Amino acid sequence: MQRLILLVSVFCLLAGSALAQTNDLLITEYVEGSGNNKALEIYNGTEDLINLGSYSIERYSNGSLTPVSIPLDAVDLQAGETWVIVNPLAEAALLALADQTDGNINFNGDDALVLAFAGSQVVDSFGRVGEDPGDYWSCAGGTTQNHTLRRLSSICEGDTVIDDEFDPCLEYSFFASDVFTGLGHHIADCGAVGNNNPTWGILKASFR
Repeated sequence: MQRLILLVSVFCLLAGSALAQTNDLLITEYVEGSGNNKALEIYNGTEDLINLGSYSIERYSNGSLTPVSIPLDAVDLQAGETWVIVNPLAEAALLALADQTDGNINFNGDDALVLAFAGSQVVDSFGRVGEDPGDYWSCAGGTTQNHTLRRLSSICEGDTVIDDEFDPCLEYSFFASDVFTGLGHHIADCGAVGNNNPTWGILKASFR
């Protein structure tokens, strides 16, 4: 009986370590509000601490193929935490949620954004690089202009194909202009990840 109790305890501990997670950073919120109310939220859904110093936001404006690079601050982002980058001229309520400010966070609804590692490795993207959609990209839920878009909790991998067709309804929910209440936290419902932990059957066999 003692062996069985120990076996159950070990299995529960190992099973508990298989947390929901993503494979890299994600863009999880996009704020394209009135005036200078512009912001992006980056989420660390991995199980690791990540230093942001090797990451940047690449802004491709109006269909351009040449980006403006916005380096992220070289700070450690804990697993499960977010990093919010805000235009420094935004209103006080939005600035209060900022972890970093940068004047190049001044996109409009027709500007593509790429989260990159080491300047060239695509981690995630928003919009379609090389396309000028007019004033915005749109779908049944709304447009990328004068709205806040929040990544769905079921999205666990970044969009690494920067020039594919962009349908924001597939991965985002829409909120009215100047809605900031979701910034600073994100929940990813990604299910248990694969790991090398022993299975229940293997553990049972080892205790026979």
